[in-house]
Amino acid sequence: MFQRIIVPIDGSPQSWSAAKVGAIIAGACAADMELVSVVFEPTDADRVVSEMRSGLDFLSDIPVEPSATAVSADRSADETVGAALARHAESVSGSMIVMSSTGRGRSAAVLGSVADDVLRAMLGPIIVVGPEVDEFESFTGDIVVPVDGSEFSETSLPLAASWGIAFGATPWIVEVLTEPVPAGLDVFETSYPSRLAQELRSMSHHDVEFDVLHGPAAARAITDYALHNEVSLIVMSTHGRSGLSRFSVGSTSAAVVRSAKCPVVLHRPPHFALD
Repeated sequence: MFQRIIVPIDGSPQSWSAAKVGAIIAGACAADMELVSVVFEPTDADRVVSEMRSGLDFLSDIPVEPSATAVSADRSADETVGAALARHAESVSGSMIVMSSTGRGRSAAVLGSVADDVLRAMLGPIIVVGPEVDEFESFTGDIVVPVDGSEFSETSLPLAASWGIAFGATPWIVEVLTEPVPAGLDVFETSYPSRLAQELRSMSHHDVEFDVLHGPAAARAITDYALHNEVSLIVMSTHGRSGLSRFSVGSTSAAVVRSAKCPVVLHRPPHFALD
């Protein structure tokens, strides 16, 4: 499925936490793993590679042995850290970026300006490791795909199905109802996710389940569901237009990344992105 897992390292504990998650995912799909730091001065390359190799001591009992690479940003084009990471990842066939949503320096925003840049620059999804992901030990759970009735949110369904097949996981399509269902209409509340599950099951020839969640806060309902059902990944779509600040359900995806105990796959559907 993936040939290489790329983990950006900025020296922060959060980036090393993402490296541990990346190693677990690399082991699950028999992929190589590469630690990457972006430098603006070529003379810094040897130093940052040495620092990354020294930092490997913090990763114990991981199933892969990562390499370490310094990527030089194109200063003549005012290339950002995120754009340099995206360029490097897209130069390697079958690569996937696994990165922290927080860190130091430029990546210290709510979801990380670097993660923001990467997501806008790449054509494919990235795996984001939020601040609450501290006990991710193995990739053995299922995959949750929240939908909200929009075509945009549904673009993540084929991605979740293909990852489910690759990892031997079951995709769960979940819809969150934030308003009470009128009496007598509860029979219809499952019709939408049920239909999507049936269509995806027929398309993928793989098991797909569905559920309907209730609660005033969609993000809380999603993260609670993931926690109590041993979910390994949450897959959500996001616009590339304004980076991580624009999501299919407002701030829900951002809130999910902040509070989820498992990694979150952020997927930017190319035909929805407006640069």
